[in-house]
Amino acid sequence: MRNRLLLGFVLFAFVAMVLLVIPIGFTLDAHENASTLSALKRDTSALSSLLANDIGHNRLTEASKLAHSYAKTTKRQVVVVKGTLVLVSSSGTTHVESALATIVQKVHTHQLSGSIPRTAAQGPRYFVAMPLPDDRSSIHSLEGDVIVVTYPEAVVSKIIHSNWRNLGLYGTLMLLLAWVFGYFISNSLTQPLRRISTAVDAIGKGQLEVRAPVSIGPPELRRLAETINATSSRLIDLLEVQRRFVQDASHQLRTPLTALQLHLENLQYAGQRPTPKEFSLVLTEVGRLNRLVESLLELARNESRTPILESADLGEIATGRVSFWQPLAVERGLNLTIVISHEVHVLAIPGVLEQVIDNLLSNAFDATPGGGRILATVAKVDSHAELHVIDTGVGLKAADRELALRRFWRRQENDVEGSGLGLAIVDQLIRLSGGSIELHESPSGGIDATVILRVAP
Repeated sequence: MRNRLLLGFVLFAFVAMVLLVIPIGFTLDAHENASTLSALKRDTSALSSLLANDIGHNRLTEASKLAHSYAKTTKRQVVVVKGTLVLVSSSGTTHVESALATIVQKVHTHQLSGSIPRTAAQGPRYFVAMPLPDDRSSIHSLEGDVIVVTYPEAVVSKIIHSNWRNLGLYGTLMLLLAWVFGYFISNSLTQPLRRISTAVDAIGKGQLEVRAPVSIGPPELRRLAETINATSSRLIDLLEVQRRFVQDASHQLRTPLTALQLHLENLQYAGQRPTPKEFSLVLTEVGRLNRLVESLLELARNESRTPILESADLGEIATGRVSFWQPLAVERGLNLTIVISHEVHVLAIPGVLEQVIDNLLSNAFDATPGGGRILATVAKVDSHAELHVIDTGVGLKAADRELALRRFWRRQENDVEGSGLGLAIVDQLIRLSGGSIELHESPSGGIDATVILRVAP
């Protein structure tokens, strides 16, 4: 990828350079040609006045010296022609070549300029031709006298070639700089990609602790690295959940399975038909296994779910669940009431609040003897909401309250059937909703289960 980026960068620079350098080169060519002809026209106009004065007063020697001096200084040739007669020549020629003769014939009253093609004697030349001005003080008439100034195109071509060579060197330097900059730019893009690719490959091989770099490269690659790292962390969490699930399940299923196996073996080798009591023991273990498996599956489902929080009316939901449990409270002789101090909406996963309240009420029912009281309250405290489920049951010791939210924890003297996962599930659901749960001692010595949730904006 780096080579393709580098090639594309250099190719772009080459095309941009060509589009820039070639027009500049042709512009310089045109400028050099135009400036050469312009200089020839100025010199020809100035020389025509000087030579007209010398030739008009029959000072041909002075005129020849002037032409020779000018040619030696400027490398330009000067010829003054009258018809087919050469009056003055900086090169010393005494005859008019055919190319100049043709130009002289075309000169009347206006200046001519252009180029003379290559001849047998000389190469291509620029020329400017004009009639000598007729001075009234002249002794001889200058009518028909024409001055022609020529300049070799080879000199101009050398300058033009030098310009193209300089432009070529400039273009080469630009391409070299483009390659250098392209190398660093492409490397700055591909190096983070290579490191991210290495990290992804390592993660794919099971090295989940590897992380992609998030401090180098453009923002898009940094976001990609952050996404990969978040995915890796999520995989670690899921694998840890799976490991804990397998460990907890194997540990907790071993006891009821062993008991069930012993009961079935006793029934197998019994010499008489099993009694209803013996069947009852088997069914009890089967029921215990069923509840345990359901709780483990719920824990596993909750760990893998993606929290999507929505606003919910905590007071309305709590009132509904208390109404649902009211018949059972009457049946057991319990006083179940609810007090709502504030109407408050909280953020939670849809359906979670109902499950949490049901679990807390179920625990309170199990812990509270007949004639006891269970109170549910909803209030807004500062920037959060609190749900309290308070019972007048037997309560828990301070050390036990800290352990009660752990998986499979059960009080040793507890004679109530259960998997020990109810409060662990509640804690899990509340944490997924961005809240927390705490167990405190109630004023009567029972339990005050306090759920803290964020208030919806």
